[in-house]
Amino acid sequence: MSPSKSLVWSKHLHWESYFRPRTLSEALGLLEKFKGSARVIAGGTDLLLRIREREMKPQALVDITRISGLERVSLEGDWIKIGGLVTHTQIVESPLIQEKALALKEGASCLGSPQIRNIGTLAGNLVSGQPGADTAIPLLALDAGVRVANQTGERTIPLAEFFIDTGRTAVDSSREIVTEILFPALKDGETSVSLRLARRKALALPILTLSIVLSADLLKKRFRFARIALGPVGPVPFRAKGAENLLSGATINEKIIKGAAEKAAQESNPRTSLLRGSETYRRTMVANLVERGIRMGIERLEGKNV
Repeated sequence: MSPSKSLVWSKHLHWESYFRPRTLSEALGLLEKFKGSARVIAGGTDLLLRIREREMKPQALVDITRISGLERVSLEGDWIKIGGLVTHTQIVESPLIQEKALALKEGASCLGSPQIRNIGTLAGNLVSGQPGADTAIPLLALDAGVRVANQTGERTIPLAEFFIDTGRTAVDSSREIVTEILFPALKDGETSVSLRLARRKALALPILTLSIVLSADLLKKRFRFARIALGPVGPVPFRAKGAENLLSGATINEKIIKGAAEKAAQESNPRTSLLRGSETYRRTMVANLVERGIRMGIERLEGKNV
């Protein structure tokens, strides 16, 4: 009889110590004690895979799930704040996210399986540093920042500066903890859209992920601004700034929408991939999805004005 999957998994998971601190300061103290050989764990959906594949060999794991105050989604003034332990399921089910940041709900709902969404955290999805992460793209379009705590204090990293390379971010998870993700709540005349292109297969990785935040004055038929985030068409998630500039202050018409979509395709840097298709195909899909996303954003703004 072959061993069960659980035994196979346990055979390949190695660490010496496992801690469950109740305060942030205690958790940071443990990380400091192990001097880079410990890792933070919350949902663990990415970390355990990396340990199993021997990409990471921590001496200790610091489980932060008992630390109170990190599991909330709240609106404080004009800012939406998402704690470091908030799961994707919480995002999908949040009325606040539905009303003020719909693109984030749409992105989170596409991630993995229900089981993964139930335990995987938004912060963990960001720290994994994957260029097509389903929540990284909408958060980038929402102009989010990431608040990080370490032994010397706190800092807030703009998401536009957060991703360094594939699988690498500005957070050192052996010494730092993401405590909060924050971004401005969308206002009247603003909306957001997330779209995902993937193979017709359960839990398939995305070929392309797009999020747009769109602001427009429909009475004057003019865009105010747009933020267009894309992945994985480069080593990190990125904003199509050239396409955004074309839309800024422009009259809403067919020419400008198609022009912005083509500009976004030009700004992308996809490579030919057996998993995701050829460079030409992926550039074409960028243009198609950006055009579709802009049109959906306009439709959503029109629906709010009915």
